[in-house]
Amino acid sequence: MGELSKKIGEKGEKLVSEFLTTIGWANFQDGESLSCHSAVSHQLKKDSKRKTHGIDIFHSFKSQLQDFTLDNVVVSVKYTSNPYPTNPASKFKEHFKDLAQTIECYMKSDLRSQNNEDYEGMAISTANDTGILFWLTNDRESDQDVVSKIKNINLDKTLSFSTIHIVDNARAAFIYNAITYVRNSFSNHEIYFHYTFSSSNYRDPTASRYGKVLPVEYLTSDIIPFRVVNNDTGKTSFCLASREEFTEESINRLLYLASDVSQDFTGDFIFLYPDYDVINHEASVKRARRIQNDKLDLLKVTVKSYGNDFRAMINE
Repeated sequence: MGELSKKIGEKGEKLVSEFLTTIGWANFQDGESLSCHSAVSHQLKKDSKRKTHGIDIFHSFKSQLQDFTLDNVVVSVKYTSNPYPTNPASKFKEHFKDLAQTIECYMKSDLRSQNNEDYEGMAISTANDTGILFWLTNDRESDQDVVSKIKNINLDKTLSFSTIHIVDNARAAFIYNAITYVRNSFSNHEIYFHYTFSSSNYRDPTASRYGKVLPVEYLTSDIIPFRVVNNDTGKTSFCLASREEFTEESINRLLYLASDVSQDFTGDFIFLYPDYDVINHEASVKRARRIQNDKLDLLKVTVKSYGNDFRAMINE
């Protein structure tokens, strides 16, 4: 049983490593170990002081969404061959607590100190220490959206952490399917993630407006924005992939968002949904365009599905 559990764990870490490569997170570290600075409160068994914490994956990069900020990311991988629990709160709290305590000791670690020193001279003034819990299962028949079942639970108030993102099967599938679809559909294009411009990232002159690295904040966003640049013509299209299923209300929201965000670099929009169907939904797209006709006369709007059902070919 122990060997099987170890094998499953190794497969999970390999899967997450491949996923991170897909989103542009290169040269991350794995298998790091930290000294525990709270041996009693972090103990795993009663009367057995904890000595270390293991970090499955560690990565660090300059934020493009916050000025002069370094994102330090501590990743915990929990992978199983079993379905998600019917009542997942207890198991989730266990996984969450383990990661939160690891982050607490990471913040006092030599790994953090050395890593922050490595970025000296790169206009960094602060560091965000963020956690990501990949809670994934190899079972394809269970409910894949476990996050929706635990989003309102009460966490241990003694835990010390800033931000922890949760990625379950449903979230990982959305990100992977959207990115894979865009890359396969626009093979003669450069594909970039679009970086949202806001009051948090307007002062740093070295910040980019797009790039190859998915920001950590986008891991739990229901919209992934892309810039798609034609290699032959240099023409840029603005693409929004939505986790939300298609509705007339949602297409109106994306039209408003896209026209506001991209007005300085393109009027060519591509909207991607998991379930868009030209027969059932095309009329709604036309109505949405008509409602905003004064703004959209010069815009090109294309709507497609990133779902992999063979019937999606009718949308091409």
